[in-house]
Amino acid sequence: MNEQRSTNIKRIYFVGFPFGIGTVLGILGVVVFQNFVPQNEYGTHFVAQGGVEATSTNGTSSISSVRTGDGGQFQEIFKHDSIAEQHNALHSTLSQATEHELKNWWLESKTIERNSQREIAQQVILRNLTAKNPREALRRIDETSKLQTDRALEIVFGEWAVIHLEDAIEGAITLKSSQQTVALGAILETRDDLTEAERHTIAMQLSNEDTLLKIESDKKASQNIESPVESWKILLADNVDDVLQADSLTNVAEAWHKQIGFEVLSQIFSEIEDFPTKLQLLRSITQVDPAGALEYSRGLPSEENQSTLSTIIAREWARADPQSALATVSKFAQSNLTWRLEREITKVWARTNPHEMIENVEIISPEHRTIPLERAFMNIAREDPLSAFERLSSVEHLVGNTSTLVESIVREWADQAPETATEWVLENYARESLERQYLLAWTLRSLTRQSPEKAFELAIEQPVPSRGWSLDFYVMREMIWEDEIDLAKRLLPKVSELSKSTVYKDVALALVADGRTSEALELGQDLEESRQRTYYQSVFDSWAGTNPTNLMESLDALPTSTLKSIGAMQLLTRNHRDPVLHEDEIDRAKTFLSPEDKASVKQLEEL
Repeated sequence: MNEQRSTNIKRIYFVGFPFGIGTVLGILGVVVFQNFVPQNEYGTHFVAQGGVEATSTNGTSSISSVRTGDGGQFQEIFKHDSIAEQHNALHSTLSQATEHELKNWWLESKTIERNSQREIAQQVILRNLTAKNPREALRRIDETSKLQTDRALEIVFGEWAVIHLEDAIEGAITLKSSQQTVALGAILETRDDLTEAERHTIAMQLSNEDTLLKIESDKKASQNIESPVESWKILLADNVDDVLQADSLTNVAEAWHKQIGFEVLSQIFSEIEDFPTKLQLLRSITQVDPAGALEYSRGLPSEENQSTLSTIIAREWARADPQSALATVSKFAQSNLTWRLEREITKVWARTNPHEMIENVEIISPEHRTIPLERAFMNIAREDPLSAFERLSSVEHLVGNTSTLVESIVREWADQAPETATEWVLENYARESLERQYLLAWTLRSLTRQSPEKAFELAIEQPVPSRGWSLDFYVMREMIWEDEIDLAKRLLPKVSELSKSTVYKDVALALVADGRTSEALELGQDLEESRQRTYYQSVFDSWAGTNPTNLMESLDALPTSTLKSIGAMQLLTRNHRDPVLHEDEIDRAKTFLSPEDKASVKQLEEL
């Protein structure tokens, strides 16, 4: 019967509005809040399974936790202007709900569209459900958003610890470690009436004494807040990691700042070891008066402290107001510190608001504009490369040559979409252009990570430069870096003459590192005789460096006397720098040397 009635209600609910509008309103409006309607207008009895029961006096339906087709009471509750009023309305309504009704409220709350409103509703539901069935409330926590899990745990275990402490502890034990910490904190914060021994026992049951120490230390620090220096000492001497007490340390630092001013910056800088915590504390003081904080830090006697602290403050100021920060720093006497501060401010500005920085680039010293502009255009290119190119003309008269700015855009574009970036370069630069060659060196390396053979074919189609490296050199090196050794080896016959010796050697060294020394030796046969000795010297030197014992044992099996001699010479040369061979092994290795190589080794030993 109950199941049938529930089905009927759902049917009425979904057909009560036209499709679309009805769905949206139905999602948001599912429950009637009693405090919006005079109590004498509605009956007080609710159907246990969420149905609708008509009163005997006026025929108006009284609503349980599911309401059908009346416009949506969650919408009504969130029409209140303030969060406090919303909380009051929710508490007033839900405090009278049964466990079953609260479960239905929970289901409907999950469909509330706005995150903030859904979180408010779910927190109140959890609090009331915990009062009736804590374990049922605990089961709901996994259904909250990840960002709200800790708050949900605090609500449930704070209430549960009052209702039944032992059960709350047992429930906390079932949680994973990070959630246990939150639950324990809620239990201990709520049950501050317990003795120190009892609180310690609870912490030990959850194998988390640090949380107890933190709570007790925070409490002592709070009680001594009128004397911030004492609170500071308590927090630093409590054997609790600073990162776990960052908020408490921040509160104390702010109180201390009111007493001694910016001198607190030096205390933070010298006494807080954890850098993120140090940064949080410095930020809290700096944001009150960044100009004053920077002026103080520049006056410190230690140049190292002066430079480091000033840089941190300048970065924080730049996040909030880069133009003011830059205007202030520009008035300082020119020095290495002034240049460093300007560089850090523009770096932050280019990252946080690149468009604004480009529009106001004239306030940056002319000699220091290029690097921040490169960063700004790179950050714009991360989202819209073509838009970045369009903005280049606006700064051309300020920097003259925009080639480095183009490069920063193309490099970022190549990381995001290498094929598209490559096509753009090919279409927009003349075939013999050096700029095209330079930009393709970036885009083809990125394309290699995505489509190595395509990148190689494009590389060998391009003109070979008169100096420097051909593009296939960059592609082949990227292949090797990406562990595409077999593909690189297969493509070797097609590499340009300009890159041939170096690329063959690179592939060979990758093979040796992979334990494929015989393949590396065979590969050298494809090179002209004039290039072979240098090639084999590199191969054997790498072999001697990675596995000298194996090379020693392999000398006799090498196919030619020339290879035996080169192998022995590289082994002995390496051993001279980093001895690993025994005397009898050294003597045996010398028997493989040609007269010329023997003379070279003897000369080395005489040095």
